[in-house]
Amino acid sequence: MTRKAGDSDKWTELDPEAFADRRHPILRAMRGTLILVRLNQIDANDEMISFEILAGRLVRANRSEGFVLSLVGKKSGQELCLPLVPAAFNMLGPGRYQLSCGSVIEDPAFLGAFDIHRP
Repeated sequence: MTRKAGDSDKWTELDPEAFADRRHPILRAMRGTLILVRLNQIDANDEMISFEILAGRLVRANRSEGFVLSLVGKKSGQELCLPLVPAAFNMLGPGRYQLSCGSVIEDPAFLGAFDIHRP
């Protein structure tokens, strides 16, 4: 179950031991890479009402904050905290991808998708 990005105290971690060790091989492979993220807004009837596409570089991952991305594009300088759910990320092929803000990024390494449930 995922929650609104930034509400780390409300996350239900599917794998609470994931990335507890900063030397974990998956974290080492992802750290510093450009990651494309799709945040889906879901209403009380389980219907998607909107989505946002963001991108950032993974700067850290830990149990207290989750995955922390330093955003790029028009939101550059901001951080985005995502649930610590490694299964939500897949490798992504090279290409150009447009963010919701209109910026275009090239060759992100991973894609993550999360549902944010609204009442």
